[in-house]
Parts: sequence; C-alpha cells; structure tokens
Amino acid sequence: MTVEIGIVGAGNRGQAHADSYSDVDGADVVAVADIDDEAATALAGEHDAAVYGDFRDMLDDAGVDAVSVCVHNNLHRPVAEAAADAGAHIFTEKPMAATYTDAKAMAEAADAAGVHLGVQNYDLFDDETRAASRLVEQGELGEPYYARGVFSRRRGRPYIDGYGTPGFVSKESAGGGPVIDIGTYVLGQLLYLLGNADVERVGGATFEKTEDAYAEELVGENRDTYTGRLAESGYDVEDSGVGMAHLADGSVLELRAAWHMYLPDRPSVVAGSQGGLQLDPFEFYTTTGDYEATVSLDLDEYERRQGLIAGDGYEPADTGDQFAHWIDTIEGDVEDPIDTGALALNSMRIMEGIYLSQEAGRELTAEEIAERSESTAVEL
Repeated sequence: MTVEIGIVGAGNRGQAHADSYSDVDGADVVAVADIDDEAATALAGEHDAAVYGDFRDMLDDAGVDAVSVCVHNNLHRPVAEAAADAGAHIFTEKPMAATYTDAKAMAEAADAAGVHLGVQNYDLFDDETRAASRLVEQGELGEPYYARGVFSRRRGRPYIDGYGTPGFVSKESAGGGPVIDIGTYVLGQLLYLLGNADVERVGGATFEKTEDAYAEELVGENRDTYTGRLAESGYDVEDSGVGMAHLADGSVLELRAAWHMYLPDRPSVVAGSQGGLQLDPFEFYTTTGDYEATVSLDLDEYERRQGLIAGDGYEPADTGDQFAHWIDTIEGDVEDPIDTGALALNSMRIMEGIYLSQEAGRELTAEEIAERSESTAVEL
C-alpha cells in the first residue's frame, strides 16, 4: 500500500517533510498547497506532485490519505480540522499549536474522525531516547520521578540572528518564543520516558532581554543590523523561559528553553529510585556491588547489531525515523506506536502553563491552564 500525502506549506518545513517522505517506502507526496504559487510549484516539481493555491481544494480534489501541516503555529488548527473532516490523517510540525485550547481541538477533531494525529519531534526517535526507553522499560531506573530538559542557545533568535523568517518571532503567527518552539522537543522526549502522566500543576517564568543583548559594547558595528531586524520583525516573544511541571504520578519535570541565554546548554536527565541517566552524551548511573557506577553505553554498536539481526546478516536494516514510523502507524504496521500526538498535547499544557503562570504570578493547576487558555488560531 502507498500512502498518498499532501503537503500544506511549501517553505523550509514543507521542503523537509517532502524530502523525508522520499526516503520512506510506502510514502508518496502527490500534492502541495501554498498561497505562494512559486514556492508550491517549485516544491511540487521536485516530487512530481500537483499544485494547489488553497489547501481545501487539495483536500477536495487530490484524494490524499494524509496531510503534513507545515505552516505557522496559529494555522495548524484550521488545517488539521479541515484534514480530519476530509478523512485524512494529520502530521503536523511542532509545536502542536500555539495554545492548549487549539491543540486539544485538533486532537478531538482527529479522534472524532477516526484518523491518526502525529506531531513532529525528532528527539523521540534518536538512539539516546531508544536506549533510555529500554532502560526504563527494563526497570533499570526503578521508579522514575524526576526529569530535567534543557534546550538552550547562547545566541540563536530566529530571523534576528540570520536564519528563519519574522513569523517565528511574532505572537500573531507563532504564539510564543523558545518555550514552544524548541521546548516542545525536550518536553515530548522526557514525558515519553516518564510515561506521559497527566499534568497536575505548572509554574514558570519567561524573560525578554533583547535590547541588552544587542548593546553596542557587545556586538559593535553589527548593532544596527540586529536592531533593524528587531524592528522589522515586530519581535514580541520571550528570549528564554523556565518552568516546572508536577505530574499526577508524583514525578516532576523541569524545563529551560532559550534562544539567547548567557549559560551553556546542558544534557537532559532522568532520575529514578534505583538509577538515572543523561541523554547526550549518554550515561547510565547506578550502583553495583555497593559501588556507585557511571556506565557508558555503545549506542552505535547496539543499533548496528540490531539492524543486522533485523536484516540479512550482512547489511543493517533501516531502523527508520519519525516519518517512517508515522507511515507505519497509518498502515498499522507498528505493534506499539509512539503516540506523538498525545505527548505533544501534554507538552502543550506545560508550555502554555509556563506562560499563564507568569501572567498569574503563581503556579496553576491543569484545570486552570485549560480554563485560561484561549484560541489564537487564524480563521481561514
């Protein structure tokens, strides 16, 4: 069976999705929709696909089995709901949406239509996550109760520092800054390792220090370039954010996400009652023979050997990535698929909880987050 896919959004992410599907057996990009006719035509030409100026026309005419949603965050909900109404499976770029309310509506639309909903998160499918998941499942950590996730850059504001578009730094299109842009990766990964327990309450704070960061004494003659891009972009999101979520099983998850922070990045970690681990570089912490042990695992050799076992004994089999996993999920070829949609929805509650707790000046319960969350989806 071949899964016929329509790409909505012919920009950088649409290009990445289309190229990734090209490497997946059983996936075929048959249509591209974008209001930018030139971009849509160029991407469609690379994949011998049909071109549409309106994604609704694509859904009506192309008969796609699945849709990749590769537009700005505040457009995810209307596209996903239309795809669900058309009976198409939905795979959307991260974050799931700009608010918990919109993400929940997407999940409900997919559930009502009986279609799969997946959300992009490459961290869920890397060697480190697979190794950590195996150790957790085998009970090597005992009962996991704490996780810390960090995705922090010394510098890297989209558009301002030279990559991406102004839409990434505008609440109107993106909904927020690094908390939902890159925080979603580590939250999804760590929630997966913690069993994706329900969120009970969330506290946090966000910071925006752009003027100080581009002071002349720091950036010299380049200051005008940065301040010009700031003004042009309408930058109105945070530079960094920190938060803590208490989960229903008693575990705690911390997050630090930053596009610009004068601190080094740090590896994400998970601790349990009988062991702990660091994800990158991967280390396993335990006690053996009453000695405290720090264990380094050869992940590459493990994956190579497992690939040989699954293959013909001479060439490793393709272990797949998130796009292969998504296609296999649609086709029912995965015994226990990773529910990226459920992980992204839970992540969304934490991420918006950080924003809302900043506004409230206190921790908020999961119920309060849901009540205070408002739709920011663009009506199309």
